[in-house]
Amino acid sequence: MPERQRKKSKNKRIRKSKNKTKNQKRSIHKRREAKKYIELLNHAYKTLTSSYHDLFHKEDYLLLSYLKTGINRGWKVLNDKNIIKEIKCNSLCMTLTILNSTLGKRNKLEDLDILQKLYLFFISYLVEDGELSKKEVSLKHALYKIELQIMAKQKDLEKYTEKGDNRNIKKCNKYIENKQKHKQQLIESGGKNKEGITGGIFNIDVCNNIDCEYLNEYQMEKGPKYSESYSKLCRNITELFKGIVWLNMCQIFGNIKNPYKVSIRNSRLNLNLDIRNIINRVGIVFLPEEMIYFEDIFYENHTLDRLRKKNFLQQKSYWVYNGIDMRTNKLIKRDVHHLENKHYVVAQLNVDTGPDWRAPYETKLKTIYEKFTNFEKGIGDLPILKDVSKQIKNIGGQDKYDLQEYIENSITLHWLYMHRDSIIPYIQEFVV
Repeated sequence: MPERQRKKSKNKRIRKSKNKTKNQKRSIHKRREAKKYIELLNHAYKTLTSSYHDLFHKEDYLLLSYLKTGINRGWKVLNDKNIIKEIKCNSLCMTLTILNSTLGKRNKLEDLDILQKLYLFFISYLVEDGELSKKEVSLKHALYKIELQIMAKQKDLEKYTEKGDNRNIKKCNKYIENKQKHKQQLIESGGKNKEGITGGIFNIDVCNNIDCEYLNEYQMEKGPKYSESYSKLCRNITELFKGIVWLNMCQIFGNIKNPYKVSIRNSRLNLNLDIRNIINRVGIVFLPEEMIYFEDIFYENHTLDRLRKKNFLQQKSYWVYNGIDMRTNKLIKRDVHHLENKHYVVAQLNVDTGPDWRAPYETKLKTIYEKFTNFEKGIGDLPILKDVSKQIKNIGGQDKYDLQEYIENSITLHWLYMHRDSIIPYIQEFVV
């Protein structure tokens, strides 16, 4: 071989070797990065379920790109003024609003640690998506859902058969028979004949593991490893989310900076957060309930307040409570358009009208007014976010690990994290 040709061949081998080394380094870096996310997901799962077994393993590094894409999208969702942060698969509205507000104050994604970033991943997946609600799952996934419903009811049937409960045995048999008919109807029509089929079989529910697998079908079809990794994620999507929420709340309120120091045995996180005391610090916006908007007793006898009510009745403008004057012990009314151009912790007021739901309207009005003014003055039974606790709850016919928040003496119906520009549309749709 001529000298010149030998040099070319040698240079080619060197280039190949360098490229191989770069690829190897890149692969090693990705695996190390993936390990951090996977280990934290495992710990989140274990802290919620009190399990000692890892859910994910080193082979699940394949999820890294999906997680990172979700994290970036979650950051955009958190800061998008057009999206109300209504997160599915939970009953932690105040807890999640606090968490969203805490992360929303950061200037850039890089300011967040890995635990907070994983929470963003779940925001990207679980925040309500209008476009997603228009889609439907495939026939294959719909049939699988029906089959699971039949299997769940067959378990109930076994229990009732052991007890000799003929009434419920009859109900179970009828349910199973109807579901089997629906299944056959869909198979014979190729999914076109949906007459009489209820229960949202074709609707997409991101909390449902089957629908999660449908949404990630493209990735799962890449091969057995991908299918196994995504299947593990989807089967435990709600538990993983709540585990990440639990660790974040322990970091904020339990002052446990290292998430791996959060014990899997603890089942309750005490918060004792006095809502009245944090109004000004957090900048909470309270949306008045319908009675407060319409009744004169909640307006003061001066020109500005009379104008507020007149403009509300004419739908020219809407006002909310934002802040409390600690000298006068009065919540401060503000026109929504006068709020700052930013996101807010928003609470929808719902003051208890008393034990007798049949009481006259005037009695209910008096009760609400007294409780509301007591809240302003800081006297009597005040609303306090007492704790978040782990529980097992039957969700969709299955026992699932869950988190519950307890607000003592609550005066609110719902808590949300939203931008000022979304407040008026929300009031128009859900309050008045």
